Amino acid sequence: MNKDLPNVFPGEIGEDVQNTQEVFYQKNETREVKEDNLSITAKINRIFNSPNYIYKQDVLLKTSNGEVKKTIIGRTPTTLLTMENEVINISDLIDIKTV
Repeated sequence: MNKDLPNVFPGEIGEDVQNTQEVFYQKNETREVKEDNLSITAKINRIFNSPNYIYKQDVLLKTSNGEVKKTIIGRTPTTLLTMENEVINISDLIDIKTV
């Protein structure tokens, strides 16, 4: 050790310090948003603006031909693009829900 360095003086703590706290918070409440009154465009905007959407989202598309489960990855103002490179017209949709 180097003897040229000064000694470190530790300060004395005269009382019992209790400055730590244990905190626990749990949120069990979930809000279900009824989307019955929203338009198809508003539902699509909600899906793409959701914090759960990063690159792709599994959705259930309801058209006049029936219901189909697809993975959407992009959109234009009039169409949706799926993972399988299908283009779906928004005007053909009756309803859209996340899965």
